[in-house]
Amino acid sequence: MRTCIQVLAGVAALGVLCVSAAVGQGKAPPDSVDEWHEDAWTRIVEQNGVHISYIFYPEANNKHNGVVLRLENENDTAVRYSFTLIFRAPETDTTTQVQGTLRAGAMKTGEESGLFWVPFKKTGYTIGEIGLRGLDVTPVRDPRGSAAHVRH
Repeated sequence: MRTCIQVLAGVAALGVLCVSAAVGQGKAPPDSVDEWHEDAWTRIVEQNGVHISYIFYPEANNKHNGVVLRLENENDTAVRYSFTLIFRAPETDTTTQVQGTLRAGAMKTGEESGLFWVPFKKTGYTIGEIGLRGLDVTPVRDPRGSAAHVRH
């Protein structure tokens, strides 16, 4: 079984991610210094010190496929983020607005953070592409009115 997802950022295609189901496990790969779960994430984009990546779930709710995002803030200050997330199937597409704040050095992911979607559960379509449009990452101003430092 092979599932492919094309990743788009803005208008430019960044590539196609294909995941094949394992058929017969060979020799186990050697241990790595990275934690195993880091390999599960596919990076979409980085802007102003905020990294956005995703995991595609072929059967997120035991029937339909879904996507979970992870946002990581490498800045020394909190940031405000917003973007449109695009889901495309061969027959249709849909979008959702994503916005929020992320503390300095923090990471957000999952349903509790509003970062998990099963976009075509009513229609049964399969996600073929995901993309971001209009990504905006800005520092949160401190109460005294000065802008905080954000990496560029």
